[in-house]
Amino acid sequence: MKMATAWKRPIVVIFIAVLLLELAVGYYLTAIYGFMSGDASSRVANAFYVLYSREPSLANIGFIWNPLPSFMEMIILVFYPLFPGLATYGLAAVIVSSLFAALTAALIVKAGLQFGINKWISLIIAILYAFNPYIFYYGANGLTEVIFIYFINLAVIQTLLWMRNDGSRTLVIAALALAFAFWTRYETVFFGAALAIVVLVWIVQSKQDPIKERLQQVEGTWTVLLTPVVFSGLLWIFFNYTIMGDGFYFLTSTYGNLGQADLLMSDDKYTSLMGHPIATLIFVGERLWYFCIPLMIIFVIRIIERRLFRWDFLMLIILAVSIPFMQVILLLKGGTAAWIRYYMYAFPIVAVWTPYEISQMKFRKTGSTLLIIGMLVSTVVMGMMMNNPKIASDEYEAFRHNKLYAEQEAGAAATAYINENLSDQKILTDSFSSFRIIMGSKHPKNFIITSDHDFKESLDSPTDHEVDFILLPNPQAVLSLDNVNQTYPNLYDQGAEWATLYKEFNGFWRLYKVNKVVE
Repeated sequence: MKMATAWKRPIVVIFIAVLLLELAVGYYLTAIYGFMSGDASSRVANAFYVLYSREPSLANIGFIWNPLPSFMEMIILVFYPLFPGLATYGLAAVIVSSLFAALTAALIVKAGLQFGINKWISLIIAILYAFNPYIFYYGANGLTEVIFIYFINLAVIQTLLWMRNDGSRTLVIAALALAFAFWTRYETVFFGAALAIVVLVWIVQSKQDPIKERLQQVEGTWTVLLTPVVFSGLLWIFFNYTIMGDGFYFLTSTYGNLGQADLLMSDDKYTSLMGHPIATLIFVGERLWYFCIPLMIIFVIRIIERRLFRWDFLMLIILAVSIPFMQVILLLKGGTAAWIRYYMYAFPIVAVWTPYEISQMKFRKTGSTLLIIGMLVSTVVMGMMMNNPKIASDEYEAFRHNKLYAEQEAGAAATAYINENLSDQKILTDSFSSFRIIMGSKHPKNFIITSDHDFKESLDSPTDHEVDFILLPNPQAVLSLDNVNQTYPNLYDQGAEWATLYKEFNGFWRLYKVNKVVE
């Protein structure tokens, strides 16, 4: 019993430490400093509409983004009436991302203990991973990356344990982790394919059975590993078809990634890459290397120890580059904005692989020291990268009062004005854009939003419906996709005969009063 307690203690310690610090920083960023990523806020909003919109419905969770993060945030939002900041500041997302950042750090420590690594080395690796400024920021900002990282890392470590023990339990856990990863982010498609290739390589090269029997083992293993994630994908298509009328609505909708990618066609940086694989690979490599320093260290160690040409190193490379390779495909098709965070996954995959790697080393002390140095160098390099607006524009702007901050300040001003002056008025708005204003309202049911059954009719003919005001954003960049702006492209700048400009908020939002026809 004492041994079991001692074995668990470092796992518990790292989990609690990371969780509390992530929560503290996340609370500061959102509730005090006043900035939160739009993607993180919108996930909270999707959960919010399920419970507190004009027409509460589970379908309000949306069919663009994978729904698991919003499902988890929905559980936390049950307490919204007691703690409005869970929605207003997006703290529900911060709680979830902080939890999964802590779980990932604990997973690395546990992996070290499972592979017989000294607990202090395991703790140091986990600490250097969790408190890397880039990784730590994503644990505090409420985005879905850290949730996804936990599930893919769980799949990696369980696959490594399966390679060692050949047990069905670890394979089943890996399969479930893969399914949960899909319900979190679409990158699972490429990662899942890479994991399937890894299993194929391992079985074919490690078994001594006839090739036909080995391929049969591959087939059976793939069935266990991939059935949950394939079923999840088909289920998502089914839900999209039955509710939205298009099985691939998550791809074809103007609100989705591909719809937003149309805006990139005016940017020479991206159009110059379309159909040019060499230029695209260079572009991706220039961003990927920031996250590959520990992988480079492993490469050097394996050369020194003459272990480079082994199948497990090929498997590591396949897993590490699988998700960034998705960006190569999308860039060639002009389908991604290629934010630097899309390339980050090589770093956590290598981090969770590290305990296994150390267990295979001939010179563990030297190898462990070099890997720790690599993690330290990554801390400096990734921290500097976050302060480079040409590379990490989102991360750079998060800590400066730039345009995105000003936009959120304008939204907060609109929320305050509506709460104080229009608490009994019906306001039509596209929740794709105005989610923060809706969640900050004291009367969210007064908003006629995209998920309401009468939104389209009210938008097409606001004077004939119970619409008192229309709230719309300045149609710049992605906000040009706002449904109100799409329906009335001149309304924001020029107004209309049936609507009178009532209030403007810092050049970012305008509130128009609908002129009712008096008979």
